[in-house]
Amino acid sequence: MSDRPKPDVEIRPYDRDRDLKAIGRMWREVAWIEGKSEEKQLKPFFGCGSTLTAALNGEAECAVHTTPGTLRLQETDLPLSAVTAVTTSRIARGLALARRLTALQLAAGADTGAAVASLGMFDQGFYDQVGFANGGYSYELRFDPAQLRVDHRVRTPVRLGRKDYREMHGALCRRRLVHGSVVLDPPLIMKAEFGFDEDGFGLGYRDGDELTHFMWLSPEGEHGPYELTWLCYRNGAQFLELMGLLKSLADQVYAVEMEEPPGMQLQAMLDRPFRQRRATRDSELGGYHRGAVWFQQRILDLPACVAALSARREVDFELELTDPVTAILDRERDAAPMPDWRGVGGRYRVHLGPGESAAVAANKSDGKLPLLSADVGTFTRLLWGVLPASSLALTEPLAAPDALLAQLDAAICLPRSVPGWDH
Repeated sequence: MSDRPKPDVEIRPYDRDRDLKAIGRMWREVAWIEGKSEEKQLKPFFGCGSTLTAALNGEAECAVHTTPGTLRLQETDLPLSAVTAVTTSRIARGLALARRLTALQLAAGADTGAAVASLGMFDQGFYDQVGFANGGYSYELRFDPAQLRVDHRVRTPVRLGRKDYREMHGALCRRRLVHGSVVLDPPLIMKAEFGFDEDGFGLGYRDGDELTHFMWLSPEGEHGPYELTWLCYRNGAQFLELMGLLKSLADQVYAVEMEEPPGMQLQAMLDRPFRQRRATRDSELGGYHRGAVWFQQRILDLPACVAALSARREVDFELELTDPVTAILDRERDAAPMPDWRGVGGRYRVHLGPGESAAVAANKSDGKLPLLSADVGTFTRLLWGVLPASSLALTEPLAAPDALLAQLDAAICLPRSVPGWDH
């Protein structure tokens, strides 16, 4: 145990005039920004959403920023509180400030109607302490755009820049949404996102005055690799047009990095991908294909999330749910502000079924139904179909009779969850 004395900490809402300079210092300390141009983007970034800070000696040394939006479960867009930045200064490490502020921000999001929370993680382990757990795999490929097997007639695109952030945000909100898709509501956050990417550029297409589909690329060097950071389209024809546009850059660009779009197998669209990977193995422009989980999520409103799921068959069970955020929030009774929500732990009766029949009843235990016990993060993974119940029972804190696990495996069969929005 550390003998480090605990300093006096003031937890308070963000105030731009008081805290923006301190937050800029924190972001420089963690190397999230470099130079004045990137630092200017902090004003619009923290100008939307909600930020809670922890101050030592009157100066902010930790900040947690959240942004409202939606996260899709099958066909339902659930209200989302996205944790979009967690930053701790060099002098405030080891004081549990980030954990405390994140827990308070989850409570604030739940109190204002969010049913689920999500975030992009720096690594596994930290956010588990407030109930988050891994989402599905994302697949990233680097390839020569000349390899794309698309023969799509490419129109001349329009050029897009940072000043077009509102138009691009609108297009992203109207893009093709699938299971797991994320939308962040405030357009202002995209002003910052595009602003952080000083050399980035967009290419896209309009239908009349409306931007319908586009891509945003971040170049590195004359020949790449170019990172395709945003890909926005509403239908298959628009996706193919963007892929054809990407291929048209191949006379100069030798390598592009991009995340595989939802519902697509990008490797199947490439000409001889293994040959290209072997031939460029030791090159800075070499091809690769890798998978990782970069985002986590957790339930904030259990009845709302269960009701959004249309299972393949009827399943009834009792649920014993634990939530680690409860103990953290119980210790924050004197925090200001202090929301009422204390997590979703408890005993429930759950019914899953097709259509709109899924439902949850709290404190309805009669001992007649099989019992499933889990923590909130693992149950979130089950509900979003990240892994089958029988697999989660092998490696995660989830336990249930074998017959119930088999029923849940058959009832919850969902496609890969893809956010499509880096946050």
